[in-house]
Amino acid sequence: MLSKRSGPVLLVFLLFLIVSFSPAIAQEQSSHPAEIHTHHPQNWRFTLPKGDQAKGRKVFEKYECYYCHVIRGQDFPFAGVDYGPELSQMGRLHPLEYFAESVINPSAWASKQDRGPDGKSKMPEYNDRMTVQELIDLSTYLASLRPKDVPKSVTGEGKIVAVVPENGQVVLEHAAIKDFMEAMTMGYKVSSPSLLKAAEPGDKVRFTIDTSKLVITKIEKIKIKQ
Repeated sequence: MLSKRSGPVLLVFLLFLIVSFSPAIAQEQSSHPAEIHTHHPQNWRFTLPKGDQAKGRKVFEKYECYYCHVIRGQDFPFAGVDYGPELSQMGRLHPLEYFAESVINPSAWASKQDRGPDGKSKMPEYNDRMTVQELIDLSTYLASLRPKDVPKSVTGEGKIVAVVPENGQVVLEHAAIKDFMEAMTMGYKVSSPSLLKAAEPGDKVRFTIDTSKLVITKIEKIKIKQ
């Protein structure tokens, strides 16, 4: 049984334990910051399992995606006049998840010409009809596409948005390149670091792309007529 004096003694002893062990506790906690501050793995990101390309092509046909999107080299019906981006070039530009997002949330990255007066994508919604497996297969099919019968190099014109020397990259806002790529803004690697000095952000340029490597091999500034 504790005496009246044992209360303060016990309190002092407990304080001693707290002070003695708290650094060890803090050190143990600091060695596992991911476990304390997050509820998912530190480098987690959303990924899709790879689907079936052949089934994905059938999904493309089922939802009549060819009415808005041309795929060069494929035997789909003619898309018409007002269609979305040509897709044969897209497979090597984007990861699988990008295509899935373009289907379930098309307004996320739609270009200006693909948006309606309300600012949203002109693309119809399929979320109430398309199954998850169909989405996976369709995304896999689109990610597998590669252009056919493309010349070794093409030339385009556009405006430099940014120069990123540390990545050896230039970001261009360019017009459509006939039989190769729709008008868009995207980053391109350059074949030589010296090309990054050819122009500055805001300059209008003419550029040449190696279509097999998707690398810019030439940049020349366009002189604006006075």
